Amino acid sequence: MLGGLLACAPKGQPDKQAQAQQDQQGQQDQLPQALEFTPTDLDPRALPALNSDPKTAPLSLTASDGTGLELVSVTARAVVQEPLAFTELHLVFDNPEARTIEGNFQIDLPPDAAISRFAMKIDSRWQEGEVVERQAARRAYEDFLHRKQDPALLEKQAGNRFAARVFPIPANARKELIISYSQELPDSREPYRLVLEGLPKLEELDVKIVIDQPNAGSATSLGGASSSREEIVVHKTNFVPDQNLEVASKRPAAAVGIRHEELVLARVTAVGDLPPDPIDELTILFDTSASRALGFAGQLHRLQALIEQLRASKPDLRLRVMSFDQGVSLIYEGAASGFGTKQLEAIYGARAMGASDLTRALTQLAHAGGTKRVLLVTDGIATAGDTELAALQAAVSALGQAGVERLDALIDGGLQDRDVLAAMTSAGLARDGVVLDARAPAATLAARLAMATASDITVTVPGAEWSWPNTLDGVQPGDEVLVYAKLPKDMGMRVLMGGGAQTSEAPVQLTTVSKPLLERAWVGARIEATTLQRSELGDSAADKLLRDELAREIVRLSTTHRVLSDFTALLVLETEQDYARFQIDRKALADILTIGEVGSGAGNLGVVATHREDLWLADGAPNPNSPSTPTVTSFSAKQATEFDDDGDEFEFEEEPPVEEELRRDGQRHRGEEGTMGRPGSSSGLYAMRGPAQDDDAKADEDVWGGLTGSEIGEAYNTDGLGLVGTGRGGGGTGEGTIGLGNTSRIIGRGGGGGSESGYGRGSGAGFGGRGTRVPMVRQAAAEVVGSLDRDIIRRIVRAHINEVRSCYNAGLSRDPSLEGRVEIGFTIDAMGDVDQSVVQTTTLSDAAVSTCIARAVKRWRFPKPDGGGTVRVTYPFLLSPGEAPPPVVEQPLPPPLTAAEIERLNRQAEAEQAAADAAKRSEDSPYTGKLFEVMTLLDDGEHKAALSAALAWHDESPGDVLALLAVGEALEALGKPQAAARAYGSLIDLFPARADLRRYAGARLERLGEAGMQLAANTYAQAVAQRPDHPASHRLYAYALLRQGQLEPALAAIEAGAKRDYPSGRFEGVDRILSEDVGLIASALIKAAPQRRGEIEARVRLAGGVMPSGPSLRFVMTWETDANDVDFHIHDGQGGHAYYSDRTLASGGLLYADVTTGYGPECFTISGKPAAFPYRFEANYYSRGPMGYGMGKLQILQSDGQGDLRFEDRVYVIMKDSAFVDLGSLAKPL
Repeated sequence: MLGGLLACAPKGQPDKQAQAQQDQQGQQDQLPQALEFTPTDLDPRALPALNSDPKTAPLSLTASDGTGLELVSVTARAVVQEPLAFTELHLVFDNPEARTIEGNFQIDLPPDAAISRFAMKIDSRWQEGEVVERQAARRAYEDFLHRKQDPALLEKQAGNRFAARVFPIPANARKELIISYSQELPDSREPYRLVLEGLPKLEELDVKIVIDQPNAGSATSLGGASSSREEIVVHKTNFVPDQNLEVASKRPAAAVGIRHEELVLARVTAVGDLPPDPIDELTILFDTSASRALGFAGQLHRLQALIEQLRASKPDLRLRVMSFDQGVSLIYEGAASGFGTKQLEAIYGARAMGASDLTRALTQLAHAGGTKRVLLVTDGIATAGDTELAALQAAVSALGQAGVERLDALIDGGLQDRDVLAAMTSAGLARDGVVLDARAPAATLAARLAMATASDITVTVPGAEWSWPNTLDGVQPGDEVLVYAKLPKDMGMRVLMGGGAQTSEAPVQLTTVSKPLLERAWVGARIEATTLQRSELGDSAADKLLRDELAREIVRLSTTHRVLSDFTALLVLETEQDYARFQIDRKALADILTIGEVGSGAGNLGVVATHREDLWLADGAPNPNSPSTPTVTSFSAKQATEFDDDGDEFEFEEEPPVEEELRRDGQRHRGEEGTMGRPGSSSGLYAMRGPAQDDDAKADEDVWGGLTGSEIGEAYNTDGLGLVGTGRGGGGTGEGTIGLGNTSRIIGRGGGGGSESGYGRGSGAGFGGRGTRVPMVRQAAAEVVGSLDRDIIRRIVRAHINEVRSCYNAGLSRDPSLEGRVEIGFTIDAMGDVDQSVVQTTTLSDAAVSTCIARAVKRWRFPKPDGGGTVRVTYPFLLSPGEAPPPVVEQPLPPPLTAAEIERLNRQAEAEQAAADAAKRSEDSPYTGKLFEVMTLLDDGEHKAALSAALAWHDESPGDVLALLAVGEALEALGKPQAAARAYGSLIDLFPARADLRRYAGARLERLGEAGMQLAANTYAQAVAQRPDHPASHRLYAYALLRQGQLEPALAAIEAGAKRDYPSGRFEGVDRILSEDVGLIASALIKAAPQRRGEIEARVRLAGGVMPSGPSLRFVMTWETDANDVDFHIHDGQGGHAYYSDRTLASGGLLYADVTTGYGPECFTISGKPAAFPYRFEANYYSRGPMGYGMGKLQILQSDGQGDLRFEDRVYVIMKDSAFVDLGSLAKPL
């Protein structure tokens, strides 16, 4: 084994005599005078008992507004080939909302895991994600989101947390995802762990794990190795997981290796003895940022247990405890025996909030000095300040100059970045530290903190072309390490550790495995090595060039081998044409790792590389490469419609031009104000349509348009559409359906009389005789995606309209005034069957009616789509009771509901009733739910009550954006801007990779003035780096710099924004806004440095800017939601009103453009001296689309034309379609 560790002197370890002298000196010296205690703005609260914290779910799918989707099923398959494992999860979620939403999927992977596959089920087929460059993936996602297609985007958020944007998730529908990952198992003391604890009650949990374990001894007389397989199966229903599934290592503390041809991997153990490194004084930096909120009480209990254990070993231990997030607070300093409940309750009362500025915490500790040992309790993920590893390592070096000799780290929680912490603990102090896991017993942790470490241990593999790692730092006896290498096929593996005469050798017995998993892990090691090399580079010009080159190499490795990295994302789109638009060649990329059958034995599972077409076809779906290209027909709810007496709708429609594609789904477009579009139909069968009169079916020579035949879809366009029965008519299979045809065949349970084909009472062909008016069921404009003509679909639906009416009649018997709109989303498969039918949206108060309609649609049949494939349909029905009471009809008995269906319907009904009650209370407010309650308390002057309500909401849902905004609003009202800044900074910590939420957090922070301005500028800078294709990022960053007095950087920032291009069809009017921004910021710089006027004006011209010609007053509104429409309304003191339909004020001023595709900016400018004070502002949520609530900022910017710029900010949240929020007024110049 690696006994050479014994001979490797720990880095910086003093000899015993020197250590004794230092110990004696340390007892004489006193720590520096205690820092002033920094009180929190929140009261202490009692720390709950140990293990009382709710368990943190390892994965979730939520709407953008925080609505949680229900996880109903988990199917897990895993293969363990020590020291690697591969896991595949099939997840099924239910959307409880009666609307289509965009979902945010989040998963915390094991620390040494890497995403391999991300797939989303669209209709009946699996769409695979491809690894592409991160910025390109983000642009592609947003582009297809606007086109109402079905993209998904998964990317690394922070540390081992990955997040995905998933769209669409239909109303009350199920969404199925597959995610798979490979992981290293570097420590045999830790089991393979499938994290289940914290998940909700599951309808089904199905787990199968295969363990490949090498057999002891040689496989043959000539050597070699063999392996055996063990299978673990777990299946449970209606199960609440209360613990994780763990499988212990089969080869603990032994050298284990696997190989495939030239690729090898070994896990080896360091053994030996090292001297103690006792702790006399210790400073603990405890992370209290927002990402630590889940399980926060448990973290504090474990902190207390560790301190008690350290105190037991060293009764006179001197202790300092400091909490940090975006600021730093001294919690305690003194003898360790004095730390206890009071201090813990102070930390717990302050709550886990704020962004994590790790560099600042280390810097402030260096200024304080007075300690030799530091323990960092954190996840290692910096979200604010300077987050680069080089900056963190520089901050650690500064600690050394302040007298700190060793830095250790303790990870507590699922979210973590162990690699960053390992680099920090070996960043050049006198002695390297260790990175520990808080799950270990406190006694074990204390012992390892009091033990020395060994560093600068070289690692070599003789004969290897490449190996990783090359050196080890911070190693203690019993630590294990993974060593990757590329060796000739016929060469065995030996690992040498140490150096020179102190080198020890560890032979490794290798087991041959299949290629896919090992190759992927090997490439992952190459990416890790390159990423580490890049992160350690400085800021010189040469280093920046090398940094860019290494980033390109990481992208190349990542995309070629399907290994997700910091610079790539997994993008799911629908068709080959979609990928071609972004030059993504799916056929050239690597196969996808899955778990499937290997070898000759049935059911023998292993990791296999599968071609994407085979995965696509797994559910019997059509090949995406078939020559048939689906057509897309989309219709807006705002189109003019007319209805015939039977309730059927005929539309005057037009195919929208390309620029109108982005304005669908309720957003404004040409045609809303009376424009009549040209008739259109993809089939040409119904080239001109108008209001029809179906009072007498004989008015139409053949109401079925010649569609006849013996089987549905059998002879479409030849003998027509066959209907069940031997003659003309419509067969049905739902409740109350009357079968048509000469044989009077009745399908389903129910029927009606008539001497000829017909619906209802009376004689003659048609849909019933004249008489008492029946309840009306009207068909509204449908949306069809696929190769089946919309008009054919409409006529089939019309043939089944009485099934819909039957469901409605049942509801009317319970509530005679029942009326509303029901939108059913359904999928027609390649055979014409309805594969899935769900309630997309409904305004009915009786949920059973909507569910009845969806179940009826599930039984309908349609013609087979041209060229195969599936067709997705969204079909709205408008239900009204008519002018007379509904007819008395005998109601057929519906099929009995299952217990699960009953429970689900009851939950849905209760939720709808609660939502209706809440909506009634808040009908005159832009807010709903708990935010409405908090804002109402604030409006009433009940500031403390509002804070209590907001904190209770946050404690219940620590990751809820609206809860954090409520806390911030209440703290602002109470005059506590520093505490409010922590609430708003929490958005940064929880969503560090979301540029939109970073910008909104910045807007909130700017409003606080000095308390938030520095962090606002920092988060805007990160937003620019993440989304340079969003113009708001550049202008917000530039003005934040300017307001801090950084005029030169501000001009450079706005120049960068003005010079770049933005996606076509987005951000209308932004060129003019940015060109004026350049001139305004330049004027401020000229005022500060008039001698540079010529140079600065030249820069303005080069950037396409325009210098101000005189005074101006600008109102610029932005919002941080995509694919939706927030409108800006400006009123002046003379009664004028400017908005999207009338963009000017008679008193002066112009609204440049109307942005309907998300984000803004929209700008209204008054050139010259404003003449109509006061000006009043409103934001109107015209169409929220799938994004949920809208939130944004109004910036008021006054310029004298000579460089004097003055600002005022108004932030807002809107939660309702068509709601207005008052943004206040401007009574006089700033």
